[in-house]
Amino acid sequence: MFGIGLPELILIMAVALIVVGPNKLPELAKSLAKGVLELKKAANSLKASLQEEDAKPWQDSATADNADKLAAAYQQLPGPVTPPAAGKEPVGPFEIIDSADDDQEDRTEAGPETEQPTDNPAPLKTT
Repeated sequence: MFGIGLPELILIMAVALIVVGPNKLPELAKSLAKGVLELKKAANSLKASLQEEDAKPWQDSATADNADKLAAAYQQLPGPVTPPAAGKEPVGPFEIIDSADDDQEDRTEAGPETEQPTDNPAPLKTT
């Protein structure tokens, strides 16, 4: 607390005891504590009111922006979706994919392997 250690605190209390006197020291401590408590309450109240006032315009503008975006998105929505007429097939890329065929296609697209294993490796040269 403010960099005051125990020795400094004892010195301050001794000076206060000498200046004020032992009879009025408890009253002084009580009034000082009340003053500090009132100061803390005022600071917290001011802090809360500033935070509330600071957040209010931001919340109002964010709400207005979101309402405008929501209205624009609603206008872009298509009409209701209806099922296809009787006897008609839906059009689209519906096909069953076989995973083995996919692997083969991937290999052909990549091309042949560049390094072929050989049965007779070249002998190493020693000097």
